[in-house]
Amino acid sequence: MKRALTGLRAWLLQRLSALVMLAYLVAALLRLAADPPQGHAQWQALMHAPAVALATGLAFGALLLHAWVGARDVLMDYVKPLPLRIGLMTLLVLLLGGSGITVLRALL
Repeated sequence: MKRALTGLRAWLLQRLSALVMLAYLVAALLRLAADPPQGHAQWQALMHAPAVALATGLAFGALLLHAWVGARDVLMDYVKPLPLRIGLMTLLVLLLGGSGITVLRALL
């Protein structure tokens, strides 16, 4: 059985990642509406709380996965020359990987 990320599997991953991002957005908005941070020190304390850092990391992981699936599908559907498609996918992996590393460094 092929384990590629195609068809229903890709569709499901994109929908699940969207739900994770939606849950994070709702929780963040409720938290910030209830007790907004008043300064930089409070923002830092909030973002370095273990639960918030974990939730933020999961939300950004979902965002990166969502972006990968969507952009990969567009490239596979609309970029026909194989070398160009491979080059663009490689560039996308580097961009998303760099973004993920940057977020991880900021959270740790």
